[in-house]
Amino acid sequence: MGSRMKHNPLYFVMTVDVDPPPPSAPDLKIEEGMLTLLQMFKKNEIKSTFFVTAIMAEKFPDLMKKVKRDGHEIACHDLDHSPLVDKLNLTRLVSRIRIATQLIEDYVGVQPYGYRAPLFKINRNQLIALYKNGYIYDSSIIFSPFFRSLPKFSFSTPFFVPINKNEWMIEIPLSINPIMPFPIGGAYFRVFGKKWAKAGIKVNFLFKNPLIFYIHPKDIIVRTSAPSWYSYKNTSKCLDSLKEIINYAKKTGAIFIKAIDLAYLFAKNRKINNDKSF
Repeated sequence: MGSRMKHNPLYFVMTVDVDPPPPSAPDLKIEEGMLTLLQMFKKNEIKSTFFVTAIMAEKFPDLMKKVKRDGHEIACHDLDHSPLVDKLNLTRLVSRIRIATQLIEDYVGVQPYGYRAPLFKINRNQLIALYKNGYIYDSSIIFSPFFRSLPKFSFSTPFFVPINKNEWMIEIPLSINPIMPFPIGGAYFRVFGKKWAKAGIKVNFLFKNPLIFYIHPKDIIVRTSAPSWYSYKNTSKCLDSLKEIINYAKKTGAIFIKAIDLAYLFAKNRKINNDKSF
């Protein structure tokens, strides 16, 4: 075990997407879900990456500062989680990301270096806009035929995205379960269950891939109804299932790290290779 950990560590990146409450549930207590997750992470000695929308940073600055004080990474999840961000031109994207970044800096006191697009909708213009705003990595791409980001199946490992001849962005794709190629986390985790998630983790770790897991605070807020069944299915079980996933990953010898740390490790240990395009 010690030798494997030293030479081929298994990295687990826990990420939290802090979206605004959905229109169908404007009073959803997102802050309660965040506090519950923070308590659980502290108990399990896990440092995570919180992808925060700028409007949530503005609404809950003290809560976001607590995330920072607890040693977690604050990354950007766009301005307001609009599903149409990927339709904007480059000029508007540069401006939008600059505003979102500045709001997070103003209200939380930290400069975000990572980004996740709303609904995982990402394109090359967004990556260029991120680079122009000083970002180091993106974590939006999903290698699955069920998502627009890259319509093919592939195991998810970090790679460099060329911005121009001499400059690159790091992409940290979300991990998927090859049995059913959906990202491991969120509503998929709630709907397909912990056994499905464990199988995905096991396969990814078998190939020594870092595991990029995601969850929303709203996933652990117990709901008995919502306009869409996947919005509330198994919310009452999600927190216990998440605890079990954490314990399972620890038993495999996984090391929990933040996304920014994985990005730095990848950049340090890999030569830049232009074999990936976007």
